[in-house]
Amino acid sequence: MPDSIDNQLVAEVARELVLQLASQELPLFRANSEAYFKNPDKALAEQKGKDDMLGFGSGEVVVLLTPIALSVVTEVVKFIVEEVKKSAKDESSALISHTVKKVFKKFRPEEKKKDHDKKADEKKTPPALTPDQLERVRDMALKKARQLKLSEARAKLLADAVIGSLVVDA
Repeated sequence: MPDSIDNQLVAEVARELVLQLASQELPLFRANSEAYFKNPDKALAEQKGKDDMLGFGSGEVVVLLTPIALSVVTEVVKFIVEEVKKSAKDESSALISHTVKKVFKKFRPEEKKKDHDKKADEKKTPPALTPDQLERVRDMALKKARQLKLSEARAKLLADAVIGSLVVDA
């Protein structure tokens, strides 16, 4: 897939996560995501608030969720792309085998053909991730969020929100 499609997907998913977990960042989401896609390392390095540099505030570091969400979702999308590629290889060989069988059984009874058409329609829906794959995605998201210095509580919320975006129908 071209990077622009990946970036668009990443941005859309990350925006939903930011909406759920840090809606106050939404007005700047587009600018922050554009900055992230231009230079992810710089955007992540600049995620700290400017208050501590100016000497104002309580000395707390303000961590923006947007660049972290974009980084986490980027990793998750890469993982899912690889899983889909693996699945597609398996599906392709099964489809070829099925097509070959279909050539030899061209006098198939109409009832079986209808059942086959129904199964073909079902195959068009994307496969759900397995519980093991979902656990790997959650672990990956949690690890990445921790690596980017997100607090433990917010890292867990982000990882859970990522999983929710994969298993809950909109």
